[in-house]
Amino acid sequence: MGKVQRLLARFDEMGRYPIQELGYSRLKLMIDYAGAFLVHRCTIADYFLYHFYERNRAGRREFATLYDMRDIHRKNPQTAFADFEEKDRFLERFGDYLHRDWIGRVYRNTREEFDAFADAHPNCIIKPRTESGGEGVELCTITPENRDQVWERLVKEDRIAESLLVQCPEMARLHPSSVNTVRMLTIKGKLVSAVLRMGVGGGFVDNGCSGGIFAGLDIDTGIVTTKGADLMEHRFLLHPTTGVTIPGFQVPQWDKVCETVTQAVKLIPNAVIVGWDVAITDEGPALIEGNAYPSVQIMQTAGMEGMKRLWKSALEG
Repeated sequence: MGKVQRLLARFDEMGRYPIQELGYSRLKLMIDYAGAFLVHRCTIADYFLYHFYERNRAGRREFATLYDMRDIHRKNPQTAFADFEEKDRFLERFGDYLHRDWIGRVYRNTREEFDAFADAHPNCIIKPRTESGGEGVELCTITPENRDQVWERLVKEDRIAESLLVQCPEMARLHPSSVNTVRMLTIKGKLVSAVLRMGVGGGFVDNGCSGGIFAGLDIDTGIVTTKGADLMEHRFLLHPTTGVTIPGFQVPQWDKVCETVTQAVKLIPNAVIVGWDVAITDEGPALIEGNAYPSVQIMQTAGMEGMKRLWKSALEG
């Protein structure tokens, strides 16, 4: 499939709601998108997720597009990207904030260390060392029969293994099959935005791009301020699997969550922007991973509120 065909397929996929549900003209949307792209540097996803087809030029300027964020991401030094893109390097650096054990390909990579890990944590998660968005994450049970095979996968497929993290009961109530996390965005060391992420349907990941749902958070209180949302234009007053009311939900240990992130970011003082994923256990908040190229679409989609001025102000402050 050529580039034009891929773009058209992407347009039809993202534009399904306004075209099929709201009755917008596909041709008029294409023309409008072309103009929005030239003026606001928006991707197809930006255009539809932020409902640019319903907004005037001033309203569109409120949203940070993917290209806007790329300009910010480029301010991160290359060393910051390495600290976050390689998961075992991240785990090694932020070990004080993990509350779990792990084994890697670059760090903690001997067969003896793996055997000790397998003895202690036969039920674990394995994941690609350098992927993101929940891509390739698997539950794994290590047995005497498959131990050699699991080790070979870690080595040959460039994967890491982590012990299972047990979230606190309050977070498990949202969706017990997944570890539900908070995505925190820091700019120049300051917390500026946050969203709650939840799995659905018995899945064990909570990423929006993997079908999870998300909701906006008040960073001062940790209280959910919006309905739940997904990337397919659905809105949820109640969690679709567990029936928990989403608006007004209080993220537990919020002060500790904020303290964990503000302390962790001090370990990489040269990083300009970081997206932190934080789980909450009975032992306290636990860093899952960090991202020096964080997706911000869920933060702006959750409440359909543009945050360009907020983030620009933090960048300039």
